[in-house]
Amino acid sequence: MRSNIITIAAVAVITAIVVLASVAIGISLTDIDSVQSGNTGNALPAVAEPIPAEVPKTIAIPGYAQLVMKAGDIMQEISLHNPAENPCYFVISIILPDGTEIYRSGLIKPGQKADAIRLSQSLKLGAYKDAVLRYSCYSLKDKAPMNGADMKFTLEVVE
Repeated sequence: MRSNIITIAAVAVITAIVVLASVAIGISLTDIDSVQSGNTGNALPAVAEPIPAEVPKTIAIPGYAQLVMKAGDIMQEISLHNPAENPCYFVISIILPDGTEIYRSGLIKPGQKADAIRLSQSLKLGAYKDAVLRYSCYSLKDKAPMNGADMKFTLEVVE
């Protein structure tokens, strides 16, 4: 019987120590967070910066594994578009694997597309692996440059 009382007392003491330690750790973590945020308890909290009315969104970049164009023609019927949900203009360029830019669009608004494009030079028959679609992005508000992307694809030139 006496050993049961000692066991129960030991468990109660260990439980109390664990609870007190947990509370002490919680308080010290709260104090660290207050110091890091600049709030020392007696000071007034910092005034939050106003949130901009237009929070930048992510930019959807269309990708293509392959585009097909006609050999010898400068005018090509392919569709390049800027998804409607984008918060920016696109300028889309097509660059051959050797670095030659054969097309550059004007500013394309969100939701608009170019169905026919005019190349700077005609292309010879063949497959141009690792051609690049370059998406340059510009702010709708002031046309300031934003992030862009280069997407590799295979340009198939057929008769």
